[in-house]
Amino acid sequence: MIITRGWGILGLLIPIAGILLGITFYGVDGNATLSILAYSLIGSGSITTLLGIVLQKKSLKKHDLYFLPLSVWGFIWIVAGVIAWISI
Repeated sequence: MIITRGWGILGLLIPIAGILLGITFYGVDGNATLSILAYSLIGSGSITTLLGIVLQKKSLKKHDLYFLPLSVWGFIWIVAGVIAWISI
């Protein structure tokens, strides 16, 4: 069960969309490489962080996924992408 408030579900959907777009445009025969995963996670994490900050300032509602704000989820995705990039 996904626990979300406001636009918190975007913390999960943006990275999935980023990975799928990376595979679609830069994958070899539909296969993903570790570098595509790393760059997709870093890019979508940056977008999620910025979106979380903007939504936090513009609205009074909370936007979180599993009780973590959207901007924190962006930072988590960036860290995951950096770890994947280091392990290339």
